[in-house]
Amino acid sequence: MRKIKGFNILLDLHNCNEKKMNDILTIKEKILEFAESSGFKVVGEKYHLFKPHGFTGILLLASSHVSIHTWPELNFIAIDIYSCKGKYAAKKLSKKLIKFFEPKSFEIKEVIRFR
Repeated sequence: MRKIKGFNILLDLHNCNEKKMNDILTIKEKILEFAESSGFKVVGEKYHLFKPHGFTGILLLASSHVSIHTWPELNFIAIDIYSCKGKYAAKKLSKKLIKFFEPKSFEIKEVIRFR
């Protein structure tokens, strides 16, 4: 019998609120706040700002990770939430991120990871 080892949510956010997706300091603050309020324990973080635009951020969690990649020139954000903690916390975090970035459309892919 295979055991579930993690739950992965992939978010593709299209036509987001441009002001929010270009406010890197607020994104850093909000992704950390949202992860913690969704029940995750953040154990590390790393961010990189690209020139002339774009941003990548990764939160290391005690129970896996969250990554975010922005393409302001395409008005697109890709987010990966991997949770060994379970489905509930990952879904809670994904809803908060979608609400914050206000995409006009989005796609959600959910993957159960097995051993």
